[in-house]
Amino acid sequence: MHDAVIVSAVRTPFTRAFSGALAQASEFDLAKAVVRGAMEKPGLRPETIDEVALGEVYQGGGCIARYVALDLGMPADTPGIAIGAFCSSGMVAMHHAVAAVRSGMKHCVIAGGVTSVSISADPATAPKKWSPSHPGSTGEPASDLTFNLGEMTARKLGVSRTDIDEWAYRAHSTAVDAIDHGLFDEEYIPVEFGGRSITSPDELPRRDLTPQALAELEPVLGPGHTVTVGNQTGLTDGAAALAICSRAYAAEHRLTPLATVRGWANVGSEPNEAMSAALTATRRCMQVAGLRTDSVTRFEVHDSFAVLGLAFERGLDLDRDKINVLGGGLALGHPFAGSGARVALTLVHSLRHSGGGTGVGVILGAGGMATAIALEVPAA
Repeated sequence: MHDAVIVSAVRTPFTRAFSGALAQASEFDLAKAVVRGAMEKPGLRPETIDEVALGEVYQGGGCIARYVALDLGMPADTPGIAIGAFCSSGMVAMHHAVAAVRSGMKHCVIAGGVTSVSISADPATAPKKWSPSHPGSTGEPASDLTFNLGEMTARKLGVSRTDIDEWAYRAHSTAVDAIDHGLFDEEYIPVEFGGRSITSPDELPRRDLTPQALAELEPVLGPGHTVTVGNQTGLTDGAAALAICSRAYAAEHRLTPLATVRGWANVGSEPNEAMSAALTATRRCMQVAGLRTDSVTRFEVHDSFAVLGLAFERGLDLDRDKINVLGGGLALGHPFAGSGARVALTLVHSLRHSGGGTGVGVILGAGGMATAIALEVPAA
């Protein structure tokens, strides 16, 4: 069995859907930027890539990965594959790449995810009807993640609105601090489209957010509920990709491994109990990797709702200082299929520049799914 190592990890800035700097960029533009970046940063040539696997959520019947592979000059026999697992798609694409490399079937795969919410969810350009994530019911509506993930998790956990808002405030203030100190700079690559090159930082983190402002927001679903526009993530456009290859291939091509993938898991649960899937996926992933919670240096959970971060912290009895140390998905934003890969690459870079260690990332998907990955990262 071959070690699977990550030799590059990049993403676009995550910008506000419909009004941000990437609102006019197509998913092809976004995907091309990150696949090119994942290839060029370590010095990979197009003919050395065995496959491109990209997560997509709003699939329109095509395959962005194959299009981009050809557009970037990869040989005609380089396949592309579209991975669909809702918000988990980008990380599931990584699982696909790691399995192919570990088995020896592939030597080098670029994996990640991409979503332009601005274009895919725009009524003028989007499909008339999306596929539901699960068979809906009164208690598990198929199109209301605010209820299924946000409110149901808060109800079962028994947390207060104050606790939830506190998590949200930490997320935004931490992300702003990380941006100001250049801690995401190594992740970003420019996006070129329409004669423009966008290199702006993430747009969602709120500099003006205060605990008082959070407390004054009305719940989305009305009185008695907990989710507000301030303690859930915002819709963003973006993409992320990583180059994953065997350790032998990295040595042969003089590539520096940024991280080794030690384990992964992908599980499901009842649609309104997705947080239990996240905890199960994390535990299974750590078991495969031979890790305990107290031996993991950092955790990164995609907290599309602040209550999910709290549930993760309490469910695994973790020290908050080990979770989402650069702000997490709540503050950085959620370009659906791009978020799972973002979770992994943020772990890679943050650990490399803080002395190395082990990291576990997890993301929930609609319909009661969750996906996790465990990484071993050397110091930079």
